[in-house]
Amino acid sequence: MSKENKHRAMMSSSERCPIDKEYVGPLTRHHIHGRDIPNWDDDWNVVYVSPNTHRLIHEGEIVIEGWFLTSDGKELIWHRKGENGITGTEAKPPLIERKY
Repeated sequence: MSKENKHRAMMSSSERCPIDKEYVGPLTRHHIHGRDIPNWDDDWNVVYVSPNTHRLIHEGEIVIEGWFLTSDGKELIWHRKGENGITGTEAKPPLIERKY
Protein backbone atom coordinates (compact mmCIF):
# COMPACT_ATOMS: atom_id res chain seq x y z
CA MET A 1 0.00 0.00 0.00
CA SER A 2 1.39 3.42 -0.92
CA LYS A 3 1.98 6.04 1.78
CA GLU A 4 -0.84 8.18 0.40
CA ASN A 5 -3.29 5.27 0.36
CA LYS A 6 -2.30 4.30 3.92
CA HIS A 7 -2.80 7.90 5.03
CA ARG A 8 -6.28 8.05 3.46
CA ALA A 9 -7.23 4.72 5.00
CA MET A 10 -6.17 5.74 8.52
CA MET A 11 -7.89 9.12 8.26
CA SER A 12 -11.22 7.60 7.26
CA SER A 13 -11.34 4.27 9.08
CA SER A 14 -12.27 3.16 12.57
CA GLU A 15 -8.85 2.28 13.96
CA ARG A 16 -7.72 2.16 17.60
CA CYS A 17 -5.32 4.86 18.77
CA PRO A 18 -2.02 3.27 19.95
CA ILE A 19 -1.90 5.68 22.92
CA ASP A 20 -5.55 6.30 23.83
CA LYS A 21 -6.67 2.68 23.53
CA GLU A 22 -10.29 3.69 24.26
CA TYR A 23 -10.52 5.78 21.07
CA VAL A 24 -11.69 4.01 17.93
CA GLY A 25 -12.20 6.20 14.91
CA PRO A 26 -10.40 8.18 12.23
CA LEU A 27 -6.78 8.84 13.16
CA THR A 28 -4.51 11.81 12.52
CA ARG A 29 -0.96 11.51 11.14
CA HIS A 30 1.79 12.83 13.43
CA HIS A 31 5.48 13.10 12.49
CA ILE A 32 7.44 11.97 15.55
CA HIS A 33 10.63 13.93 14.87
CA GLY A 34 9.07 16.64 12.72
CA ARG A 35 9.37 17.26 9.01
CA ASP A 36 12.75 18.99 8.79
CA ILE A 37 14.81 15.78 8.81
CA PRO A 38 15.83 13.39 6.02
CA ASN A 39 13.15 10.82 5.12
CA TRP A 40 10.66 12.66 7.33
CA ASP A 41 7.64 10.83 5.85
CA ASP A 42 9.00 7.29 6.28
CA ASP A 43 7.15 4.85 8.54
CA TRP A 44 9.73 5.14 11.38
CA ASN A 45 8.78 8.83 11.79
CA VAL A 46 4.99 8.54 11.47
CA VAL A 47 2.34 7.51 13.96
CA TYR A 48 -1.44 7.71 13.56
CA VAL A 49 -3.20 8.89 16.73
CA SER A 50 -6.59 10.17 17.86
CA PRO A 51 -7.26 13.91 17.37
CA ASN A 52 -7.16 14.46 21.15
CA THR A 53 -3.87 12.59 21.52
CA HIS A 54 -2.43 14.62 18.64
CA ARG A 55 -3.37 17.84 20.46
CA LEU A 56 -1.75 16.56 23.69
CA ILE A 57 1.45 15.70 21.80
CA HIS A 58 1.67 19.23 20.38
CA GLU A 59 0.98 20.71 23.83
CA GLY A 60 3.91 18.67 25.23
CA GLU A 61 1.72 16.55 27.54
CA ILE A 62 2.57 13.31 25.69
CA VAL A 63 6.10 12.52 24.51
CA ILE A 64 6.53 10.09 21.61
CA GLU A 65 9.94 8.42 21.87
CA GLY A 66 9.59 6.41 18.67
CA TRP A 67 9.01 2.97 17.22
CA PHE A 68 11.12 0.20 18.78
CA LEU A 69 11.45 -3.49 18.00
CA THR A 70 10.47 -5.55 21.04
CA SER A 71 9.91 -9.25 21.65
CA ASP A 72 6.24 -8.53 20.79
CA GLY A 73 7.16 -6.84 17.49
CA LYS A 74 7.24 -3.15 16.60
CA GLU A 75 5.89 -1.02 19.48
CA LEU A 76 5.34 2.68 19.89
CA ILE A 77 7.17 3.91 23.01
CA TRP A 78 5.76 7.03 24.65
CA HIS A 79 5.28 8.61 28.06
CA ARG A 80 3.43 11.47 29.71
CA LYS A 81 5.15 14.74 30.54
CA GLY A 82 7.11 14.36 33.78
CA GLU A 83 7.36 10.55 33.58
CA ASN A 84 10.64 8.82 32.87
CA GLY A 85 11.10 7.61 29.34
CA ILE A 86 13.47 4.93 28.10
CA THR A 87 15.37 7.11 25.62
CA GLY A 88 15.72 10.35 27.58
CA THR A 89 13.59 12.18 25.01
CA GLU A 90 11.59 15.02 26.50
CA ALA A 91 8.76 17.07 25.09
CA LYS A 92 9.76 19.83 22.73
CA PRO A 93 7.40 22.60 21.68
CA PRO A 94 6.26 22.34 18.05
CA LEU A 95 8.27 24.35 15.54
CA ILE A 96 5.11 25.49 13.81
CA GLU A 97 2.06 26.49 15.82
CA ARG A 98 -0.94 24.75 14.29
CA LYS A 99 -4.58 25.70 14.61
CA TYR A 100 -6.94 22.73 15.02
